[in-house]
Amino acid sequence: MIFLYLITLLIAPQLWIEPFIGLRTDLIVYPLWFIVLMATGKMKNFTQWDVLDTILLAYIFWIILASFANDTNALTTTRIVNYIKWFILYKLVVASVADMEGIQKAAYRLALLVMVIVVEGIQHKLSPDGLGWAGQTLGWVDRSVLEAGGTGRTRWINIFDGPGVFCVLYTLGLPFILQFLDKHYGAFKKILSIAALAPLLLAIWYTGSRGGFLATMGIVGMYLLFRNIERLNLSIGKIFAVGGLCFAALILAPSHLTQVKDDNNSAQHRVDMWMQGIEMISQNPLFGIGRGNYADYTGSLIAHNSAIENMGELGFPGLFLWIAAYFWAFRNIYFFVVHSDNSQEQSIARSVSLALVGYLISSMFVTLEYETQFFLLGLAGVVARTNGEKLKFTKKDFWMIFMITLGWVALIRVFVSLYY
Repeated sequence: MIFLYLITLLIAPQLWIEPFIGLRTDLIVYPLWFIVLMATGKMKNFTQWDVLDTILLAYIFWIILASFANDTNALTTTRIVNYIKWFILYKLVVASVADMEGIQKAAYRLALLVMVIVVEGIQHKLSPDGLGWAGQTLGWVDRSVLEAGGTGRTRWINIFDGPGVFCVLYTLGLPFILQFLDKHYGAFKKILSIAALAPLLLAIWYTGSRGGFLATMGIVGMYLLFRNIERLNLSIGKIFAVGGLCFAALILAPSHLTQVKDDNNSAQHRVDMWMQGIEMISQNPLFGIGRGNYADYTGSLIAHNSAIENMGELGFPGLFLWIAAYFWAFRNIYFFVVHSDNSQEQSIARSVSLALVGYLISSMFVTLEYETQFFLLGLAGVVARTNGEKLKFTKKDFWMIFMITLGWVALIRVFVSLYY
């Protein structure tokens, strides 16, 4: 069922391939998924409950509460319905995958489909008519790129119809392909990984995404730092070496991927939207302006930053719960890696954490409130279920999340004030 779901999400034949066009795949996949769980005796996994389940459910509850406390529109209802459906997706992933071997199998399927889209992205960029497999055109590109003889940025369909969000699809698969370079994998998988990395990195480049470029650097950099997963202690030499590689990448990258101001005011417009997000939480720190109201408030764009959009629309508690979900996911993965003595399972857990890191970095440049977030959190939830000891949410955890949330709000305020 994971593979079928990923096909409808990533390939999305219901949007461009006859005779599937117009098919409501969610009305097929979700009921069928429940039937498979019941037939295989895994329904008991669906009903199990963990701290992350509570955080995500509290997050959805706060979305509903903030919506009642503010004006609503059609988008508000759509968002609420989507989040409820995505929570069910999260539970289905945890119930179906069940263990570390299940995560590995899901990673194989994800990586395979990502590589299919890699071929599509490269062909789209090089196509004479500028059209992709689904008939989509190339996306918006900085004027300086066109003046230098370049063309538009690649994009896909479904939730990946923008170049920045499209790049997230690639960075989802990147950690699971890098994983096979670990020493405990055989030569065949290492060669396969290297062969896949070259076109994957080229496809990432063709999206022209700032967030994707930084997410790729973050994933590769952290992979190199923690490649020897059995020892999490870092040497000064390794930190400087990886830092030097990242610095070199920033220096060598074209300006449209690294500059914070540009001739088309793309970066400036985003910071404008961030500033208005600060205004929203200042006006109503408890409930924000309500889910789905960001563009109405600004009169133009959404935040293009998931944390700021959560902050502006849901207030401080909503941002707290959004950060708490990732915090708890990372906490469980770290606990598993430290206490496991299985190198391959440690490697799998690390890949899930790197996928989450890449998603978070990308979410600083585009709003990524999509089902992909709940799919990744589902994989992290599987790691939590695999831990020999069920972690408890303590006061220390609460105050750590609180301080991270407070620090984030303060950091955005400082950045916006210094930007102008």
